[in-house]
Amino acid sequence: MRYAKFFEAFKIAAKSLIHNKTRTFLSILGVIIGTCAIIVSVGLVQSVSISVSKQLEESGLDSLILVLNYDIDMSEMYSYLNSKQNLVVGITPKKTYYTEVLSYDGKKYKCEVLLLKPSSYILENLKLVEGRFLSGLDEEKLNKVAIVFKDQAEKLFNNKKEVLFKKLLIGGEEFEVIGTVTKQKRMTDVSIGTSYYDINIIIPYKVGESLFNLEKSSQMFFIKSINSKYNSNIKKLLEEYLRNNGLNKEDYSIIDGREFVQSITTISYLLSGLLSGVASVSLIVSGIGIMNIILVSVTERTKEIGIRKAVGAKSRDIRLQFLIESFLISTLGCFVGIAFGLIIVYGVIPEVMMVEAHISPIWIIISMAICYLIGLFASWAPAERAARLDPIIALRYE
Repeated sequence: MRYAKFFEAFKIAAKSLIHNKTRTFLSILGVIIGTCAIIVSVGLVQSVSISVSKQLEESGLDSLILVLNYDIDMSEMYSYLNSKQNLVVGITPKKTYYTEVLSYDGKKYKCEVLLLKPSSYILENLKLVEGRFLSGLDEEKLNKVAIVFKDQAEKLFNNKKEVLFKKLLIGGEEFEVIGTVTKQKRMTDVSIGTSYYDINIIIPYKVGESLFNLEKSSQMFFIKSINSKYNSNIKKLLEEYLRNNGLNKEDYSIIDGREFVQSITTISYLLSGLLSGVASVSLIVSGIGIMNIILVSVTERTKEIGIRKAVGAKSRDIRLQFLIESFLISTLGCFVGIAFGLIIVYGVIPEVMMVEAHISPIWIIISMAICYLIGLFASWAPAERAARLDPIIALRYE
């Protein structure tokens, strides 16, 4: 009997919503916009922060990143940092450039070009599969040579096993493949082999600077310590060395991998909460819209409520009917909003922000909970008003 009454109330609520299509659509639209806004805002923050954190963790938390706009003697800096204690394993400069690479069969791929020095592969934890790595001669003679990742070579060369000495067009210039590598568990680069781009290619440092006009761009040095617990000591020595070379704190920035990941995680949680709170305002506005719709519905159907009460319907049945109307509006709006939100997070954000899309399932659940709670609170007062209507007064209503 209880289930029969529920299904009867469900049918009446559904009929009412279908009968008033425009009004229902506008109510649902508000919920869609609010839910979608929460999913997109949280997805954007999490995609960016998790991508950066993941790449830094793969880089090795035992690395410090030095960024400056001045030329500096890398060998002298390395000697200074190890003058008191041997805390630094090595220093490698690097720059990245984003462009398109044209494969031998004419296909274009989004490409992240990594400019490396000949000795960098040791610090990068790169394993040579075939061919050779960059040499000092390549740097000296500005040889246009390239190294590709083994798993990406198949895509570039149409599943051909022999890739050595094949040609690639990078930035409009022809490069010859001299080797293939695989990435180890950790690398000092913040993006190599883990980026959003289809292809990652390594070329000589000076060749890349010349080809892409990067000679005057900011320099980035990755300083690898023997253990992340010594990062703070190395940072002090590094600041001391830069100060001795006439640089002020405004001229450079030092990023501690360990501290940076912790900061990003904290900021991510704060921003996710803040943005979801802002986005929830639109859901509150849609809740007001739902309240108005239910109130209008109650007013329009006053006589119907009186008839139902006269033939035996109880107050709780009337209340349930209007709560179900609100539930259906919230459900349709919520699921469509989540669907649109996920399409934007996984379809648009990676294209625009060039990051790996991510959103925690807990935030989808939170957005649903917010949606249903606002719908419930918004419809409770009108539903209660309908439930308390005197059947005699309701039957006289015109």
